[in-house]
Amino acid sequence: TDQMELMIERSENDPADALMEEALNGNLGPLQVTDDMEKLGFQNTFLAGYFYAGAPLLKRFETPANTRTDINLQPDAYNQTTPAEMGALLDDIYQCAQTGGGPFAVVFPGDISQNECKQMITYLTRNKIGVLIEAGVPEGTQVAHKHGWITEADGLIHTISDAAIVYSPGGNYVLAI
Repeated sequence: TDQMELMIERSENDPADALMEEALNGNLGPLQVTDDMEKLGFQNTFLAGYFYAGAPLLKRFETPANTRTDINLQPDAYNQTTPAEMGALLDDIYQCAQTGGGPFAVVFPGDISQNECKQMITYLTRNKIGVLIEAGVPEGTQVAHKHGWITEADGLIHTISDAAIVYSPGGNYVLAI
C-alpha cells in the first residue's frame, strides 16, 4: 500500500518499479503491465522496461502512434501511451468504481472489485500538486489524477502530462493532456 501511494500520489518511479518487480513477474513486470493494457484494447500503451536509470529494454514495441510517418515526437522506447488511451483507462476505473462493471469486469472477471477501483480513485485524489489540471478547475473541485514529467539529460523538462477524473456539479468527466 505504501508503494502504491508513493507511485500515484507523488508520481515516483522507484515505487512503480518495486511494485512491478515484487507483485508481478520479477524482471518481466513491465511486460505484464503491457499485456494487461493490450487486453483492455490499448494499442499505444506499453512499458518496455523499468523506470530506473540504465534499466534494460525488455522488448521493442511498434504501435500505431509511434510508427506514424507524418510526425515524429521522438517517442521514448521504454514507456509510451496517448492521451486518448490514458483517458479511456481512467474512464474504465471510473466505471468500475461507480457500478462494478465496465471493461475491467469484462476483461478481468472477478479479479478487480468495485472497492478496489474506489481505492484507486482515492489514491488518485490524494495527488495534490496545485498545477496542471488541478489549477484549471474551481477551488473545491475533486480531481482524481496522475501527473508526470520527464527531466531529460539536458536538465530540462520536455514532456509533461496529466490525466484526471474531474468531479463537477455539472457532471463528472475525464480529461487527459
